[in-house]
Amino acid sequence: METKIAKTISYIFHPLIIPSYILLLLFNLNSYFSLLISPSAKLMILGMIFTITFILPLLSIFIFLKKGLVKTIQMETKEERVYPFIITAIFYYLAYYLLKQLQLSPVFYLFILGSTLLIIITLFINFYWKISIHMIAVGGMLGTFLGLSLILNIDITFLISLIILCAGFVGFARLKLNTHKPPQIYSGFLLGAAFMLLLFIF
Repeated sequence: METKIAKTISYIFHPLIIPSYILLLLFNLNSYFSLLISPSAKLMILGMIFTITFILPLLSIFIFLKKGLVKTIQMETKEERVYPFIITAIFYYLAYYLLKQLQLSPVFYLFILGSTLLIIITLFINFYWKISIHMIAVGGMLGTFLGLSLILNIDITFLISLIILCAGFVGFARLKLNTHKPPQIYSGFLLGAAFMLLLFIF
């Protein structure tokens, strides 16, 4: 039963879906950068980001599966992660470029730029160590909203607490599935959170 729950949590918080979650949360914040965008524009932007940062990388992974470049969709070995990381970084940069052309608040494209850079950093780390991508992603989500709360002086304590709680669930799931050791979990979370926080406050 616990294993099934862990798998469900891992799918719900798959790293590729995290940018869409972040964007959805940003759109629903009671702040000027969100209120200036019409509901129809928000839906269009969310659809674009979901397609570029989730659908297209996922399709690429299935193509890599067919070609034998990866053995499983979980990409359990360091070697299997290289090609998916590279193609995902390209798609994420495309998402950043397109968002920037829309002339929205920097808030909306900074987190995608940060996600792109985190993928590149993770790619290099991956040659030496299998750090947790799930925890980097959820840590990045935390760092994004911590940074926003500091630079915009907005009270989103509940949201930040909820993200920390979710991070705990994701960490439990990855350990329960025996996909990572505790140091890989903690370091992934700290890397994602610290990098995105620094990106926003500096």
